[in-house]
Amino acid sequence: MNRQMRRLVEREERRQKKQGKDARQRRADRAVPTRGRKRPGVERPPFHTRIGIFLREVRTELARVSWPTRRQLVNFTVVTLVTSVVLTLVIFGLDVALKQIVLYLLGGIQGG
Repeated sequence: MNRQMRRLVEREERRQKKQGKDARQRRADRAVPTRGRKRPGVERPPFHTRIGIFLREVRTELARVSWPTRRQLVNFTVVTLVTSVVLTLVIFGLDVALKQIVLYLLGGIQGG
């Protein structure tokens, strides 16, 4: 949940508290009906209409995203690649070192 949505939710909760709703009523208001149950008097739009609404909402949300600039994207990519290479080398080094230690210990046991 982003900052703006959190603020909206907090504002709505404060407004409801001022109206005198108790916690149980607020939970009941937020409750999602069970899947498959039809609510009386509420008709769902057809599937293709719901898909259209969903795609419009996705497009709206993507317009709100703060996309990185090309320079930021290149910087993030370089940092990710360098970090991956460094961690790979560290893990490889630990693997080789531990293998040598285990072989030395096992060799000492067999030779003794």
